[in-house]
Amino acid sequence: MFRNIKGQAGVLQILATALDHDRVAQAYLFHGIDGVGKFTTALYFGMALNCLAKSEFRPCGVCTSCRKFLALDHPDLIYIFPSSKLELSEEGEIKKSEQRQEYDAFIRNKIETPWVDYLFSSKVMIRRESIDWMIRRLNLSIYEANYRICIIENAELMNQESSNAFLRTLEESSVSTVIILLTERLSQLLPTIVSRCQPIYFHPVAPPVISDILVQKFNASPESARTASHIANGSVKRAIRLAQSDSSQLRDLAFQIFQMAAGDKELAFFASLRSPALKLTAEMVIELIKYVSLFVGDLNLVQAAPEQVVNIDKREYLLEQRKALPAAQAENCADQALNFTLAMEDLARKVYGNVNLQLVMLNLYLQLSKIFRG
Repeated sequence: MFRNIKGQAGVLQILATALDHDRVAQAYLFHGIDGVGKFTTALYFGMALNCLAKSEFRPCGVCTSCRKFLALDHPDLIYIFPSSKLELSEEGEIKKSEQRQEYDAFIRNKIETPWVDYLFSSKVMIRRESIDWMIRRLNLSIYEANYRICIIENAELMNQESSNAFLRTLEESSVSTVIILLTERLSQLLPTIVSRCQPIYFHPVAPPVISDILVQKFNASPESARTASHIANGSVKRAIRLAQSDSSQLRDLAFQIFQMAAGDKELAFFASLRSPALKLTAEMVIELIKYVSLFVGDLNLVQAAPEQVVNIDKREYLLEQRKALPAAQAENCADQALNFTLAMEDLARKVYGNVNLQLVMLNLYLQLSKIFRG
């Protein structure tokens, strides 16, 4: 099943060596951006350590142990994640039905659609009550596995109290227990926790790998897969959401803006900004900036390296526009594309700084016009 994890060959080699030589660390720290396979790898590693199959292809995914892990229901799997206050009993039962429903809904979402972020009804963190429950579980005997597996997701969201309690547990953990922390923000963990774990870095996944995943597993079209894979910044999770959401509408809007700039239709662009139907959020403007930047990059590549064009369904139009560029603009197209990218990075930072979004869109259009008319 490890073959289902794409784009992390170095990580898988480290873990395979640990399995082959029976040199498993007591605590691992999987770190990297969201959506690159940290949780799946942690789960499969726990499955491999406890798989009942005799063959070398562990985890098998079909034995009783593996099936329990996949259902997040193995008695020797402890899964901690940020949540609203659960009010746990001594036995780890959630006292209130509303919180129990939220907890169950999160687990279902994690199993069925893990690329979708589940939203709890109140502020989430890893509270002391969850760590105390974990400690009580660790003090019990193992039920049926070779190794007890403890996965702590978004470990940076432990508060000070829970971090200190966890640190003491980490120092005293059993040799038959493997603790795996997952984080996107390594710097927010206590240095004493980091120093007691074996860190393993998960690289952003390459766009061609993401594109293949979208086409083969999510039936995305080659065009949307290729575009989403470049927009996603190395996150498979984000790429899946882009391919499945209304991001195609944002891409269409970005292409319309590109066409208006190419056709010198300034008044049409200003009119579109005033349209009541155009209700842009900061996140949407960030995505628009990325889509427009891809079109500009493709304009630069479409003649010299057409095989590298991301928006392959727009290749003929882009080629026409490239051939129609004035001589001075065509000669400096690469420099123009680079300058545009730098300008868009600056605009994106301003969006995060709560600058007026209409001003950002005006700046985007003006920078785009320079590509075609200097």
